[in-house]
Amino acid sequence: MASQITAGQRATVQSPRTDPGEVVFFDLPHYRVRMEKYLQKDRRENQVFFEALDFAHSLHSGQRRKSGAPYISHPCAVAEILARELEFRDPFLLSAAILHDVVEDIPSVQIDDIADRFGPVVAELVDGCTKLTRRHLDKAALKDLTHSKIFLSASRRLGVLIIKLADRLHNLRTLHYLPQSKRQRIAQETVEVYAPIAARFNIYPLKRELYHLALSFLYPRKSKRILQHVRAFRSSPQVAEIEQSIERILADANFNAVVRTRAKGLGSYYSHLKKTIDVTNAENHIDFAIILETENLIDCYTVLGLISTHFAPVPRSLRDFIANSKNNGYQSLHVRILVKAQNYLVKIRTPEMDRWATYGIVSEWDAQKPMSDEHWQEISELLKSIGEYGGAAPQRKALIRLSESEEIFAYSPRGDIYFLPKGSIVLDFAYKIHSELGEYCGGALVNNEWSLPTRQLQDGDSVEIITSPEPLDVEPDLEELCKTPKARTAINKQLQQKRVHYAQEVGKQILLQEIRRHHLSESVLQGENIQLILELLNVKDFSDLFTRLGQDLLSPQLLLYYLIPKAEDMQKPTAGDVRERATFEQNVLDVSELDKATHKFARCCRPYPGQEKVVATLSERGITFHQEDCQDITVRHDLHPQQLLRVTWNDEKPWRHTLTFHIAIVGAKPTEILTGLASLPPGIHIRRLESHLDRHELPVMRLSIDLNNYGESRSLFSILPRGGLSIESYGREQPVRTPPAPVVIRW
Repeated sequence: MASQITAGQRATVQSPRTDPGEVVFFDLPHYRVRMEKYLQKDRRENQVFFEALDFAHSLHSGQRRKSGAPYISHPCAVAEILARELEFRDPFLLSAAILHDVVEDIPSVQIDDIADRFGPVVAELVDGCTKLTRRHLDKAALKDLTHSKIFLSASRRLGVLIIKLADRLHNLRTLHYLPQSKRQRIAQETVEVYAPIAARFNIYPLKRELYHLALSFLYPRKSKRILQHVRAFRSSPQVAEIEQSIERILADANFNAVVRTRAKGLGSYYSHLKKTIDVTNAENHIDFAIILETENLIDCYTVLGLISTHFAPVPRSLRDFIANSKNNGYQSLHVRILVKAQNYLVKIRTPEMDRWATYGIVSEWDAQKPMSDEHWQEISELLKSIGEYGGAAPQRKALIRLSESEEIFAYSPRGDIYFLPKGSIVLDFAYKIHSELGEYCGGALVNNEWSLPTRQLQDGDSVEIITSPEPLDVEPDLEELCKTPKARTAINKQLQQKRVHYAQEVGKQILLQEIRRHHLSESVLQGENIQLILELLNVKDFSDLFTRLGQDLLSPQLLLYYLIPKAEDMQKPTAGDVRERATFEQNVLDVSELDKATHKFARCCRPYPGQEKVVATLSERGITFHQEDCQDITVRHDLHPQQLLRVTWNDEKPWRHTLTFHIAIVGAKPTEILTGLASLPPGIHIRRLESHLDRHELPVMRLSIDLNNYGESRSLFSILPRGGLSIESYGREQPVRTPPAPVVIRW
């Protein structure tokens, strides 16, 4: 191993992971010369970059990458990618790229040190790129929190995301030095997070190479076969003939233009939903881009007419992204042509459009520009929605993927056009216009026809949102129906608020029951030491206390131990103590309403609403019902008896909403089930009833049935066979109600 490197020296090291005789080195003086081509050293504003280079070089001295190369080569490569390949000339952004790993890798350096030395802009960029290191979290949770931080930071300073994309690109270029398992993990994260967001912002070079490298590591054999197929197709006589025909058409019409023939990259052959790469996943294999040597938009439409006249256009394939540019600012005319049963995409654009098509948001980069205009505000809002999403990590990745998906467009009553991911519903449109409009959306007039917020929109729909006096009452299914990050994030936030509110109610019930059980007054919670006890338990206030109790994050016995430490029966409990107690009085959970957002019926023991001897477990996602003798409670979930609540069903009033239960019964004779259903009391509505054989040739019957109270639930489940029965899902069939007195708001 070579000795430590000092500034200005060439570092040479024999890499343990390279071939024998291969030398890995980093030439700092030569790197300075290269970077001075992009940042003139005699310009005062550029001095910050060269100072950052010296600072990073001294701090990373002696550190090595897995390849054996000096670590400083990595941040320097990231900065050079930004300067040489993406044409950035912003010295603050490039300085942050050089310093992006300093705080993470050097314990003695803090963000404040970066701010003092290089200013707040560089410090904020470096902070956004720095991973979180909370040791109490598992790796998956920590990774998701880091993604959240990156997107939230990028919503304020877009340069954070730009640096992270270049960082990931260089890591992929050197990924072969890492172990197989780590290569797979980094490549998978790239196709789920980094490549889609590069595509969303139309940074074509980054998007194409990120997908190419990551998919080559994930699917090496299939990728090679696809690339061979594409190369053969690209060099076929048919493609050359089409290219020559287009050039001849343009020449005959006296248009000066460049015709660029480009094969689709590996990313076009990857299916995010199926997680497969296949040659059939791409709609076409070759694109022809016509770049006219003019900025006259009329010429683009004229050329479109010429192409459509000489070739057979695919019906309804025309997309006018000039009159109506994409959300990411992309402009072109698109038309698909059919030649000898092969589909080709032709793009027509001006040089300025072509530059945007290549570099996207990078082409208008200005690090000091505030996000005030409409385009930048939309970028910031998208990143903020992804960063603020409070659901599980796979759902956050789904938001990123949705932002890359194919688009449709819809019109407001004023004729304003809005682009949405394919499959979007009315509620997506409402949130697209304004958050408050989405929150109070009661429905819409779609092409002058009344529609629920869950109606899926089609290309060219005219949508007039109708608001309700009351906020939308959301359910988990509604989040899945929405396709825009903004709508999903807003609905998830409402679901979390609903769960927190319910946890507070449950936590308060539990604590009051414990207090009464020990013959205490509720005034014990107003004692002079209560604030000190809350601080000791790391609880902010009573709302936070009730929430944590209702989510089983805090034991009520522990709180009472501090409230009445001298009581003989309140010795500080331990898990072992509790398990040794054979009998005790369980706390009771009174359930009057069922809400899919907070109540779940366990699949392990399959209880049903209104059933006797049911217990409930608590979590941050709400309540899960189990049968009292369910083995999963103690074996799989490792819960002790005091964590269980005895459930009582409130029969005094009907449910506020009719609930539709979707039930599956495996192995029972359909005739027996039909006989039982015939004996149901009147008023119970069966929506659907169907049967089939499963792969084991067992009869399976599925029914969807409306219930209004626990009495009807008992009547239903008492006549159904318990063996093989499970509640697959339940909820309101219509997620939102039609407002009785709608208020039309025109936007």
